[in-house]
Amino acid sequence: MRDKKFVIALIVIVVLALALSYVVFIGPKIQGYLINKQTRAQENIVKTIIQVVDQQGYVVLGDGNDSVVLIKYQPPAQQQPQQEQELSNQEGA
Repeated sequence: MRDKKFVIALIVIVVLALALSYVVFIGPKIQGYLINKQTRAQENIVKTIIQVVDQQGYVVLGDGNDSVVLIKYQPPAQQQPQQEQELSNQEGA
């Protein structure tokens, strides 16, 4: 009877040790791997969307009734300082 209790206690200790090692060592590595893969997938999706916008000029993202149109933004040329100089020249004359 005493040997059975010892074996049961030993099994419980081994199971707890395995659970603790999983929580401390193995679990975080698996989570880190999964997060790394998810981050890479998100980066690839964003790069692909940007490539489509560069090629087509726009892309439509939608899920049923809602949609978003992404358009390539081209900021206006730097003409404002030149226009300001022309205005100041006209005012001075």
